[in-house]
Parts: sequence; structure tokens; C-alpha cells
Amino acid sequence: MNARQRQSRKWWCVALAAWSLAGTACDNVAPGDVQVTMSGGDGTQRGLPDTLFQDGWSVQFTRYLVSLGDVTLTSASGEVRASDRHVLVDIQKGDIPLVDLSGVPAGRWDVGFRVSPPEARTELADGQVSAEDLAMMREAGFSYFVEGHATKQNEPVLRFRMGFPVNALMQNCINGADGTQGIVVPEGSVARPEITIHAEHMFYDRLGTHQGVQLRFEAIAATANADNVITPEGLATQQLTDLRDRDGNELRDSQGQPVVYLPGAFDVRTLQEFITQSVVDQAHLNGGGVCTVVK
Repeated sequence: MNARQRQSRKWWCVALAAWSLAGTACDNVAPGDVQVTMSGGDGTQRGLPDTLFQDGWSVQFTRYLVSLGDVTLTSASGEVRASDRHVLVDIQKGDIPLVDLSGVPAGRWDVGFRVSPPEARTELADGQVSAEDLAMMREAGFSYFVEGHATKQNEPVLRFRMGFPVNALMQNCINGADGTQGIVVPEGSVARPEITIHAEHMFYDRLGTHQGVQLRFEAIAATANADNVITPEGLATQQLTDLRDRDGNELRDSQGQPVVYLPGAFDVRTLQEFITQSVVDQAHLNGGGVCTVVK
């Protein structure tokens, strides 16, 4: 064996030893845990101030019920870790612990979950929601139910109480914290992802995008009944192609321009249908991380 052969053999021995050690180290990587919470942030808990709206209204929620569960983690190799827990909670009252998954291999995982009406298995997880609420939402097919009031200078206080029949699987969520796909489970530590509900979606003036949207309430306010209550039935009378104010006149903004809602590719004709579609994708990952909606 010449000198070059001896050197080559030595290099391969070193490489094989290194790979062997690496394999042993990988086998000994400690798994991590995943603790998922749900939050509505300031939007549901403190309300939406008039500075966010184009027409001077502000909104305060007194209840924001969400029916959600089936949190699923999927690795690049197709391994799945999932929870079949399904809960009905009031995120107006604060952040809610949702799911704990232990012993999850360290690394990157896609995140998915389902927003769907209550079922027989649905838990009342936060102590703020009654069995009567659960029965009502289950019968009506609501996965979101909200109550609150809206105010504007020189206008009467308007109250609202409405539910939304959303049933959607949220998949391939982008991490709002850093813009990457899903989450990273750290070795021997805890990942704490948050499912964040964006209450402002109810007041978007366009569908199919999160870019360039404006928050509006005037068209919603115009549907209030004689008791100054906004209902889904009232919203259904507001036609997107013929928006009217409370006096029955063409709805115009503060600059005198007609108010326009843009439905994009969705076949919605009333304000009630528009808002229902707008809240379908209001559940995000870690703040603003957008998920793919699969119905």
C-alpha cells in the first residue's frame, strides 16, 4: 500500500467514525413538548378602536365564543402527532390553554387545526361558556358566536349578537413570528405556538386578501333594528350591490364616495354572506401567520 492509499484509507476511517458518532447523537436527541394556546389578543379582549375604522366607529366585544380543535402536527417525513380535543371557549375573557403534546421529536412540524361547530365530544374548557351556549351553537351550526356593542360620536350605541356557521380545516400555517412554515420543536424544551383569532376580519371590506383591506362598520350599522340591535337577519337585507344607510339612501363615505365591498372570487350577495366568508380564515398561527383553508 503506497502513501496515497494509506492517506485515503485514513480519511475514510475518520469520516466513518464521524458519521457513526453523528448517528449516535441523532438517536439520543431529546424530544420536546408542544403547548398550544388560543388567543384573540387585544381585538377580542379590549376591542377595536375608532382609529382602525374608516368611518369612525369603535367596537367592543362582551363575548367571543370559538369552537375549535383537532390540532395536528405533521413532519416532513409524514409523521403525525395529533390531539382529538375539541373545545368551546370564550376568548374575550383571555387566552386559553388548548392542547399539550409531549414527547414530540425535535425539528420542524407543519401545524393544522379545525374550526367547526360543537359536537358531542366538545369540551367547555374555560369555565366561561355554558352548556346552553354549547347546545345553541351546536343546533345552529355555529363555530363562532359574538356579542358586543359599537359606538360612534353622535350616534346611538348599537348592540350586536350573531353567529357564523364556519367549518374549515386550517392547514400549512405560516408562523407569524418569523414567517417560516409551521413550528420548530426544540430539543428537550417546549414550543408554545398560539392560534390567534383576528376579530377585525368581521369588518373587512374585501375578500380573498389581507392586503389593502379597510375596516368599515357603517353598512353594518345601517341594518340595526328599531331597538338598535344588529342581527344576522338584518345583515342579510343589505345587498352588496346596493348598500344603503339607515335612512334608505345610497351609502357613501365621509368624502361622498359610494361605499364598496369587494367580494373577489366568492359568490356572496349580502353583507351577512360577506361577513361569514370573511371570518372563515380569521384563525392564524402566532399572530399574523396565514393558514390554507380546506373546507
